[in-house]
Amino acid sequence: MAYILSTAWIVPGKTDRLKAWYDELEERREESLETIRNEGVRQEAAFILNTDHGDLLCVFLEVDDMEKANAAFFSSPLKMDQEHRQVMDEVTIGGAEGRKYAEFMYVLLNPREEAGVSD
Repeated sequence: MAYILSTAWIVPGKTDRLKAWYDELEERREESLETIRNEGVRQEAAFILNTDHGDLLCVFLEVDDMEKANAAFFSSPLKMDQEHRQVMDEVTIGGAEGRKYAEFMYVLLNPREEAGVSD
C-alpha cells in the first residue's frame, strides 16, 4: 500500500473553477468511483492550501502503484477522466501532467480496535 501526496499550483484566478469541478465530482459520485476503481486507487482526498505564494492543490491518494494509476488515467476512455484532464490543464500550472509528488516519510496506522473505536 502506498500513500501519495500529489500537488500542483493553481493558476491565479482559477481556484473557484477548481472548486466547482470538485463539487461536480461529488455530484457525479458513481462516475467518480468508476474512475478511481479503473486506476486502482482506494481513496482520494483533495485539499486547497492557501499560501502566500498562491493556492496549492494537494491530493492525497492511497494506491498500490502510482505509475499504473497514471497510465490508466492518461489512457482512460471514461468521459469523466477526459473532462478531469481538461480541467486540470485549465486550472493548474503544468496541467494534468505537471503534478509534483511529495516525498513520503512515514505512516502511523492506528488499528480501530486498539484505538478503542467500535463499529
